[in-house]
Amino acid sequence: METAQRVYKGLEGVYVLESSLCLIDTEHGKLYYLGYDVEELAEKSSYEEVSYLLLHGRLPKRPELEEFVGKLRSEMRLTPEEMRDVQYAAKRTGPMDALAAFYLFASKDPSQTKDPMEHAIRAVAKAGSVLGNIVRVQRGEEPIEPQPELGIAGNLVYLVTSKKPEQYQTEFLDDILILHAEHGVPASTFGAVVTASTLSDIYSSIVTGLMTLKGPLHGGAAEAAYYQFVEIGDPNRVESWLERALAEKRRVMGFGHRVYKIYDPRARYVKAMAARAAELAGGRVKTLYEIAVRLEQAAIERLSARGLYPNVDFWTPIVYTAIGIPPGYFTAVFAVSRVVGWVAHVIEYWKDNRLIRPLHLYTGPEPGQRYVPIEERG
Repeated sequence: METAQRVYKGLEGVYVLESSLCLIDTEHGKLYYLGYDVEELAEKSSYEEVSYLLLHGRLPKRPELEEFVGKLRSEMRLTPEEMRDVQYAAKRTGPMDALAAFYLFASKDPSQTKDPMEHAIRAVAKAGSVLGNIVRVQRGEEPIEPQPELGIAGNLVYLVTSKKPEQYQTEFLDDILILHAEHGVPASTFGAVVTASTLSDIYSSIVTGLMTLKGPLHGGAAEAAYYQFVEIGDPNRVESWLERALAEKRRVMGFGHRVYKIYDPRARYVKAMAARAAELAGGRVKTLYEIAVRLEQAAIERLSARGLYPNVDFWTPIVYTAIGIPPGYFTAVFAVSRVVGWVAHVIEYWKDNRLIRPLHLYTGPEPGQRYVPIEERG
């Protein structure tokens, strides 16, 4: 069937919504949240303040931030029922599915308040407390009470490591949470907005985002990059490993991005963090860093002509390891950060909601096919 219609596979190059939240400057390799350079935000701000920025569309005044942080801290605690929900889900499934299960449980009664902002704040605040206890339960430990006074980043480190975090651990994780908080309309954000466009609740939209992020083509690159470094094992093996990988047409994990054809600005920032992490933590972290530095140099020489450069997931495994986060939870930490981006997009989209219902281009048999009874089909 001939047609003049064109299908844009993967919606590449198609604008699906308007948003003031994020500008990705692919030409100059810059990322902005509501006009603020994300690298400056990571350096000078906090994840809590950036969450306010994304949810309210502006930076807060001091009293506003104090009130907002107070709300987050009050919601970071888990009720006995929520603790039971976390244990139930964590014992039966993986980290991303357990996070999704928690938000499904939260969606049981989304009518407790009609203010979507209150749900958004609750969703952002709970994420780290839930994930930290998922980690604990899945390694055979008991869940423990969150420590809201440590902030979202520090609380997550505390829950995962069972120790009061070192300052550098909290600072590193806070920076990564900021860098991952928002990034336009990748698959997970689009999925969350599609769910929200039906006027489903915020928690169900988060579940869609989580299950979309779970896919290895979206959120799983950091874990894959980590195991890539482990496979290489020694900085002196980098060049031979790369030659073999390219000959076998394997991907260099953490290289290339659907949007960036130059160096990912988030990767640039995290690379500097990884150098500091290697200094502070030493040992295995230092080895991973040395492998990554050498692999980056060798791979850029081979792949930059194709527009392939390191993305943020190339460097985050080194920082995560220094913080004490196990590799199986890298994607879930990404999710904890991105919850605020998902809910910010949902609230923004609801201001002028329209059910998302794209078209498809039919390529099947000609209409009018005759039904043949099953006994006559040979």
